[in-house]
Amino acid sequence: MSDDRRPRPWPVLEERPAGDFGIFGASVLRVRAPRDGTEHTVHVAHAPDGVLVLAFTPGGELVMVRQWRHPLQRETLELPSGLMEPGETPEAAAVRELREETGYAGGAPERVGCLVLNPSWQTTRLYAVAIRDARRAGNAQPDDGEETHPCCITPDEARRRVLSGEIDAAPTVGALALYAWRHGAAGAG
Repeated sequence: MSDDRRPRPWPVLEERPAGDFGIFGASVLRVRAPRDGTEHTVHVAHAPDGVLVLAFTPGGELVMVRQWRHPLQRETLELPSGLMEPGETPEAAAVRELREETGYAGGAPERVGCLVLNPSWQTTRLYAVAIRDARRAGNAQPDDGEETHPCCITPDEARRRVLSGEIDAAPTVGALALYAWRHGAAGAG
């Protein structure tokens, strides 16, 4: 049984900037509830779209990165990822980010899908892009404010680490799941 009712749009009555914080900006919206006409204030964060790179070596391992995450004050294990430059396609951004964060390069990039980071208060979209035949092509060239350490693990090991909580970054988990659903549970197709 399905419910065919759909949420109605909330008209935006006013939008004003609330700040520019470097990596993201914020705005305040005044909106009207369609059900009863009441007005509400909504805060929205705007950040550039980004990419998550599912890079597979010729042996089927995933290229991952270990890095320090300041908000968590700990190391994480994640897919290579980063922000897209203005005018850059997700595929081009994935090739660039893979090379910068890991030193790897590979075959033609394939867009797997798109994840909305957190639609309750953000506009950011993250594109999952697969790159096969990834091989070491040089040294990583991380941005000034980052230090990444590449490592390779099997898709089964990635799954085990997600389930144990070691891999817990939602974008990485979401991209791994999206890839598995599109290409079968084994992953490294």
